[in-house]
Amino acid sequence: MSRYAQLTPFLVSKPEAQITLSFDDLDKVIAGGLPASGRQYHAWWANNASSQPHAKFWLDAGRRASPDFKNKRVTFTLDASVDTSELAAAVVDESTHQDLTEYVESSLSLERDLEDQIVSHLDILEPGLTLVSRQESSDVGRLDLLARDAEGRTVIIELKAGEAKDSSIGQIARYIGWYGEKEGTAPRAILVASGFAEPVRWAAKAIPGLKLVTYRVQFAFEEATV
Repeated sequence: MSRYAQLTPFLVSKPEAQITLSFDDLDKVIAGGLPASGRQYHAWWANNASSQPHAKFWLDAGRRASPDFKNKRVTFTLDASVDTSELAAAVVDESTHQDLTEYVESSLSLERDLEDQIVSHLDILEPGLTLVSRQESSDVGRLDLLARDAEGRTVIIELKAGEAKDSSIGQIARYIGWYGEKEGTAPRAILVASGFAEPVRWAAKAIPGLKLVTYRVQFAFEEATV
């Protein structure tokens, strides 16, 4: 487990739009404490998981980080385009902090595994797809995967651990609108989840170029050597 793993459930459990933590506070959340580079360099706090892998742990909580080195603190601001309720709403009210931690970690772990599998087998998702980037930051949120199809058209791929919620369609619509304005041509989108309720399917029909794809998790067992 990453030394930063506890940061995600810690931030998800906070309802405030902005959370300001001192570097000393972060020492208590991050195993082994905040590294020296995090106390000195803006680049360490870049909200880009591709260049700074540890950023994934606050981005997964739907937050963007803004360091203040003069006052030795960092502010985590809620990204309005990320629906963290998909991770925690079902358990925040009635569960202990430990329950929430386990729920969030298992959900995020499944989503990361799903992302790794899709990146390794893009052709199975759709023949001709090529990967452009992972965890791409935009003005309207963070995209799981950005790809191009066989015709060179941009394809946004959004992944959900478990069944997709209504909010997933709105999230996809924002991405399509933003990239369409940026590139001059509306991109396609693929939403991958374990299932889609009927209301979600009806909402998806209103988004041109959106394809819904379900996944199945298969388990393999082998006897371990004693």
